[in-house]
Amino acid sequence: MSKTIQFSVHRNPLKDAEGKDTFQVRHENFYTARRKDLMHHLQMHNSMNPEMMELALNVLSSEIVDFLTDNKRLHLEGIGTFSLKVGFKKRFDEDGNELKTQFTNAADITGNDVAIETINFTPDKALLDKLNLDGYHFTNKTGRGSVGHSVIYTKEQIIRQLNIYLDEHQIITRSQMMHYFGMTQHMVLKWLEELTSGPEAMLTCTKVGTTMVYKRK
Repeated sequence: MSKTIQFSVHRNPLKDAEGKDTFQVRHENFYTARRKDLMHHLQMHNSMNPEMMELALNVLSSEIVDFLTDNKRLHLEGIGTFSLKVGFKKRFDEDGNELKTQFTNAADITGNDVAIETINFTPDKALLDKLNLDGYHFTNKTGRGSVGHSVIYTKEQIIRQLNIYLDEHQIITRSQMMHYFGMTQHMVLKWLEELTSGPEAMLTCTKVGTTMVYKRK
């Protein structure tokens, strides 16, 4: 049986040349699977010893960093290419607002102005081809003719409203957050990813049955 891939329909911010609305589609993720999910999947399908995979992932992450910081791209055949992206260091004013860094004279730019922004990943064609080995069925999560949209919040507003909700309910799920904030699943997942990541993460998540449950850290 082929898998069903869910998508949602969203209106583009700009109209076409005739002033008509145009639309785009987005993949609707259930949740972000993490390392423990991968290990559980390996154990259930007996495809590889989880302990060996854990060791391999630790070694691979270190090797990626070593290659990139040695001014190399790293190409893993059949998977893709990792490369480093640099940019200007972020600067903030006295109120904590981020300032836009720009230079009008190239000679003013030194190494003290530069920082690592992220790691780029470009998948190999072989990896992309694997996605099309089976015939997938696509279904509209928002329902045919419906258009997904989200209320726009700042991070401060999200945190404030989440604290109000958690003061009363202690935990929140993705679907509860979608209803409470009036956001699409796509936007809720983006916020939850940000709020559960990094040393200053606000939330932690646990899986209860098939449901991801979030609470304050």
